[in-house]
Amino acid sequence: MDTIMSDRDSDHMLLELQEARAEIDRLRELLRWRCVKTEPPKIKGKYYTVSWNGLPKYDWFFPESGWDGKDWKWTHWRPIGELPGGE
Repeated sequence: MDTIMSDRDSDHMLLELQEARAEIDRLRELLRWRCVKTEPPKIKGKYYTVSWNGLPKYDWFFPESGWDGKDWKWTHWRPIGELPGGE
């Protein structure tokens, strides 16, 4: 038996696909590494960072003073994302 989708069903599927695509785009942006020199963070927070030798670390960034680990030579950073409990 062939099943024919109604316009309503296809509209619903299109909406679900659009929502899924938006979520994929959001997650890709979250995981994207940013260059420290050309795209520094804009808000205070703790971020994943990578130094010139590829060593990963968490570090705090303060808009008024820069990175907390001043001895490190960070090359890239990215947001950590939401932690358990929404912190």
